[in-house]
Amino acid sequence: MQTQNLIVNGTFEASTSGWTTVEGAAAVIAYGTAGYPTPTSPGPADRGGSFAGGGTTARTRLRQQATLPFPAQIDAGTVTFELAGWLGGYADQDDGARLSLEFLSAAGLPLGVCVLGPVTAAERGNVTGLLRRAQSGVVPPGSRAARTVLLFTRDGGTSNDGYADSISLVLTVPTANLLANPGADNGTSGWTVAEGAPVVIAYGTAGYPTPTSPGPPDRGANFFGGGSVARSRLAQTVTLPGGAGSFEFAAYLGGYADQNDTATGTATFLNSTGGSVGVASLGPVTAADRGNVTGLLRRATGGAVPAGARTVRVELLFTRSGGTSNDGYADAIHFGVTPGGS
Repeated sequence: MQTQNLIVNGTFEASTSGWTTVEGAAAVIAYGTAGYPTPTSPGPADRGGSFAGGGTTARTRLRQQATLPFPAQIDAGTVTFELAGWLGGYADQDDGARLSLEFLSAAGLPLGVCVLGPVTAAERGNVTGLLRRAQSGVVPPGSRAARTVLLFTRDGGTSNDGYADSISLVLTVPTANLLANPGADNGTSGWTVAEGAPVVIAYGTAGYPTPTSPGPPDRGANFFGGGSVARSRLAQTVTLPGGAGSFEFAAYLGGYADQNDTATGTATFLNSTGGSVGVASLGPVTAADRGNVTGLLRRATGGAVPAGARTVRVELLFTRSGGTSNDGYADAIHFGVTPGGS
């Protein structure tokens, strides 16, 4: 189960509502304002109408704090987090934005921290825009609150052109996974090859995601790929336990650099005669979603188990957009249920 975004107004569509100004004076800027990122500049694929900038002061700092749910699971060390944001700046200037997250105990003591950015002009190729940065990990046991800080820093001139948009913090609490071999660490065991020739790839293989590329925080040694055919498909059917009320379907999906080879997931609920009574879908994760970075991003959905469902067929579809290698990737596929609709 994954929480909703714990960041209030992470897209700055409601000005700076939800954020406390600690230092300086942030500006909320409309995409397309002269001299700033446009709706087609590098940035979130699902961007709204505006983003945050540092205003005209040398340093601007925004902060907000959220109470964390699931204290028992956090203390058991089973809750993971993903902090993400689109950070950037102007042309060849090194004004930048840095996003930090601090986990706090009930007494307000720091238990852990992670930092994203800033994105330098060199990383942007001296192009005005924003790139996605993300970090995942385990929520430190004892954490009861999360404090998020955005720091915009001016490198020179009069305008603080550090930019930020689509800030998110989500927590994931695992349900028991009904799928066998969800991370390819036993080859394709448990899966049926339904189409093409999917492959199992080791993290760190030259030209593929590494152990530190965007991907599952608890990744194993391998992940699934599409092989060298235009379409590949893996499938697995599992029996639903009696009394299942709600489900969670999740996976890390991705691809290579700026190529749009993709992986998608579907979960088809079947009744006792094999007829479909509902479908849930994941992905695809595009190159733009990944900021043209090789790796995998988490996608998840859930809801009520459809009435009459007895089994679920989970499929992974890898699709090549061009070239010879099908670089749709998938890992950490999860399908779990909880009883009674809870």
